[in-house]
Amino acid sequence: MSIALSDDKYMVNSLRNGLLLMELFNDNGMTEMSLSQIAASLNINKSSAYRLLFTLEKMGYIKRDSNKNYQLDIKVVDLSYSYLSSTSFKQEAYAVMEQLKNDTGTAVHLFTLDGIDIVNLQNIQPSGNFISSILPGLRWPAYATVIGQILLGSLSDDEIRQRYNDFTDWKTYSDATPKDLEELLEAVEHARKKQHLTSWQKFNNDMIACAAPVKNRASNENIYALSISCPVDTFTRDYFEQHITSLVVESANKLSKIYKPESSW
Repeated sequence: MSIALSDDKYMVNSLRNGLLLMELFNDNGMTEMSLSQIAASLNINKSSAYRLLFTLEKMGYIKRDSNKNYQLDIKVVDLSYSYLSSTSFKQEAYAVMEQLKNDTGTAVHLFTLDGIDIVNLQNIQPSGNFISSILPGLRWPAYATVIGQILLGSLSDDEIRQRYNDFTDWKTYSDATPKDLEELLEAVEHARKKQHLTSWQKFNNDMIACAAPVKNRASNENIYALSISCPVDTFTRDYFEQHITSLVVESANKLSKIYKPESSW
C-alpha cells in the first residue's frame, strides 16, 4: 500500500530560512537590515538569525557594514549570471545593453514578470558617480511600476483580474500609482498602445526611468522589459523624451530580434 507523503516532510528548514533571509532584501526595496530586524521578519530568535548570517557572510552572500547592518554581497550577482547563462542568455544581448549604457550614461536593467511582481534579471552599472541600487533578484510590485504595466500588458484582463483577485495592498507611490484593480487595468491598456513608458518620479521620487518591451516576435508577447534609470537631475524632461527614450526602444527592439522562443534566457 502506498502512503501519500506531505511535501513539507522533505523541507530543510535551515536552508529555507537562509533563502528567505536573502529574499528579505527584495521586500520594499530594503538594502540593509539589522540582526533584530532579520530575526523579527523571519520569526526566529536572534541566535538562529546570527548563525544564518554568519554562514552566508562566510560564503560571500551577505556582508556587514560599519554600523553592523547586513547587506547582500557580490556573490548574489554571480548567481544571477549563472542563471542567465543556464537559460541561454545571449552574449549579444548583453552587448546591446552595454551599448545602451554607453549611449545614455544610465543604469540599464532587464526585468521579467513573476506573478504580480517584477524581478530584475540583469543590471549594468553606469559610468560615473551614480551607482544603481537595483540588483539581480530585486522585486517590485508590478502594478506600481511602468515596467510591470508593460509586462502585464501581455496578459488578458481576465488573467490580470485573477492574479489580483485577493490583492489588497495598493500602496501609493505617487499620484500616478493605480489605487485599485480598475485603475491598474486602465494603466495596462495604456501601456499596450505604447512603444515605451516613462516614469518621472512616479515610483522612486528622486529617479527617472524609461521602459520598453522585449517581445517574443512569434507570439507578440512581452517576455521581458528593458529599462534605464538615473537621478532626476540627469536630464531635462524634454531632452529625455526626445533623445533618450528612442534609444531604449531601439535597444529593446534589438533584444526582441535576439530572443528565440526555443531557448529562453
